[in-house]
This record gives sequence, C-alpha cells and structure tokens, in this order.
Amino acid sequence: MTTSMVTPSPRWARWRISSRPGNNGMTGAPDLGELIPRQAVPGPHNLDHGSSGGDGDALPCLLDRGHLLFTQSGRAAILLGLEALALPPTARILVPSYHCPTMVSPAVALKLQVGFYPIRADGQPDLTWLDANVPSDTRVICVAHLFGLPLDLRELSEWCRRRGLILLEDCAHAMFGASASGDVGSHGEIVIASLPKFFAALDGGLLRLPESVNKCPSLRPLSRLSELRAWLDGLEISARYGRLGRWSLWARPLLALKQTVRGRPVDASPPAGSNAKPHFDVAGDYSRIDFDACHRAASTSSRRAATSASRGRIAALRREHYRAFTKAFTGQPGLRPLQPDLPDRAVPYVFPLWVDSPEAVYEAARQQRMPVSRWDWLWPGVPDMPGDQGKLWSTHVLQLHCHQDLSVEQRGRMIDAVLAHTS
Repeated sequence: MTTSMVTPSPRWARWRISSRPGNNGMTGAPDLGELIPRQAVPGPHNLDHGSSGGDGDALPCLLDRGHLLFTQSGRAAILLGLEALALPPTARILVPSYHCPTMVSPAVALKLQVGFYPIRADGQPDLTWLDANVPSDTRVICVAHLFGLPLDLRELSEWCRRRGLILLEDCAHAMFGASASGDVGSHGEIVIASLPKFFAALDGGLLRLPESVNKCPSLRPLSRLSELRAWLDGLEISARYGRLGRWSLWARPLLALKQTVRGRPVDASPPAGSNAKPHFDVAGDYSRIDFDACHRAASTSSRRAATSASRGRIAALRREHYRAFTKAFTGQPGLRPLQPDLPDRAVPYVFPLWVDSPEAVYEAARQQRMPVSRWDWLWPGVPDMPGDQGKLWSTHVLQLHCHQDLSVEQRGRMIDAVLAHTS
C-alpha cells in the first residue's frame, strides 16, 4: 500500500538551529546556552564505558528482549504491527482516552475502526467500563505505560486472554523498568517503543510481534546518503550544544560542507505549542502517513546511539530529575505532581504535573521555549465516559521533560517558570 500524501518531517527536523553566529566556535552556530534541549543530545558523553553502574544497569530494558525490529519511528512500529496482523477493515482497536494522535493514526491509515476507553487516576484501563462496553468488533487493545511509569498489566492481560483479544503494549514512554506483573514489554503480543525518547537518537522505533505472525515486515535500509545525513544531523546538534569536546575541530569542515550542500542547518528548537497552529487538523494532519517511509529501518547512527548508551547514566539522571520536580512542586498552590511516588523500577520519560489553570503556565513555557509538552490534541470523537481521567489530563497535565542531558540549572529554570505563573 502506498500513498502520495505529505509525510511529516523526519524526527531530527524537530531540532531547530538558526544560522546566527554563536560563541561556541562553530561557523554559523548560535549561542545555545539559554536553550534547554527537549531530548538527549548526541555526543560521546552518552557512551557506556563499562563503569557507569547505577540503577539502569540492573533494570530490564526493551533492547534486551529478542525478536526486535528497529523501525523508522514508534508510529511506524504501530503501523507495521497492525499491518502484520492482517485484520479486516471491520476490526476495531481500542486506544486510551489520554493519547498522542500518533497512537491512533496508524489504525486510521490502515482503514481499521478505532474506539476509546477510559483510564483511571493511576493510568490503568478502566476494566469495569471495558467489561460493560467493549464493542463486539474489538480485536486489539492498546495500553500505554504513560510517563515511563510501568503498569501492572496482570488483570488486563488476563482480561484480553479470556476474550481472545490482542494486547498492544505501547512502551514509547517506558524503555526501561518493571512492575509487579513483570518487565515492560513482556505483556503484549505486540510491543512498540521509541528510541529518541530515551536515547540520543534522532529517529527510530522498536517493534516485537507475536510468534503467531508468519511473516515479519521487511524493512529496507536507508540509502547511504540518508545515513550520512542522519549522522551529520546528530553531529551538528552535538557540536552546537558543546558536546563534542576535542572532536569539535575535525567536525567543523564536515558541518560546513553539510550546510553548503543542504542550504540550511538542522532545526533544533522546540516545536511550537498547541496554539501555534490554530487551524491544525488532528485527524487530517496525523493521518497522512507515508507507507513507504514506514517500511524503512532506523538509521544506523540511531541504532548505535541506543545500543551503546550508558544505561546507568540515563536511569540515574532521569530519576534524579523526577524526584527534584516532585519535591519542588509538592504543596504548591494551584498544582500537584500527578504521580508523586516514583516506583523503584521505573525510568521516567517525563514528569507529569497537574495544573489547575494550565493555560498561562503552558503558554509561558512555550514562549520561553521550555521542554514542556501537553497532549491537548486528542483524536476527534473521544467520548465523555464516567470516571474517565483522560480528557481531564489532556487539559490539566503538563509533561515536563526530564532527560539525562537536562542540567540542574536548566531544571531550576523550568521549576521557576512554572511557579511564576501559578502563584
């Protein structure tokens, strides 16, 4: 299946760097001292030299599970997983009411039916609602370990087994960790994940399919030119955030050549917030999936960034940031940590913060280019369901990024920016 629709820009195009002169010694590089990165920054500081230690070395990691495909993105992994099931167009997939549109768009692109189920205050699916309301044409249930906090999926797994439903375990927010029911990625017949959310990778996803699938997707490798571009994009971002160290001297001519050939540098500032594009069509824009691109593999540089990273560093710093955010926001008026207790075997993707009146805070964060997100673009047609937290979260919950390249000073600026607009 192919489509001529416009495909979204590649993952690394989220990074926006202007061509203004800067003070870091790179030709045409801006001063990024005030810009907080939204995700881990590529560079040699990420490498595991065998002595990192820490929580991450002992925690389960999806990369250690067998039969994984390195896909172009997490969304591509969902599409490929559903495609491999060869479901009829009458089949339905149920998605949590709190979701990113990229969790829905693959099913829509494959002409499948989509429904939504409510979630509880702990992020778990509302099984009572599902018992009473699950549509008879449902074939797949998608469940997500939101914010990187692993869910206990024993009840849901058994519920799906009794009804002959396929469990799609969305681990985009949870590359590491375990709950009382087992390791993340051990429950679903289909498991997907996203590399850039935890590693200094500019593209890439993971897909694991059930053994019952006779034919795994065949992913085409990137062309040599695309591989080179991906590597140079990472090199440029690393250099401009001052992460190359002594290697910056030899990087200069390579980056100068790259800018000459491409004509403009990589985009490295945070994407605009939800109200920056008032006429954005969630269903229309997100459903434009390039099927050909989804059947390409992740770049070699992104796979290496994931497999060679220091897991101990990732886990320790992310957990440290999460705890610091919890301490800073606990007891403050007008807001509260959504999940204040960080499980021992969790490595968070973001810190979820409930804000009573979120608009001023979110707008200020956008204007100051803070790494703060909000899932306020729900797919059209999400119904009002008794006791559902999903729609409330989409308005009131801000996701504060807490990746391993966030400094203590930058974390403090994020805290100050939030408190300044809630007091």
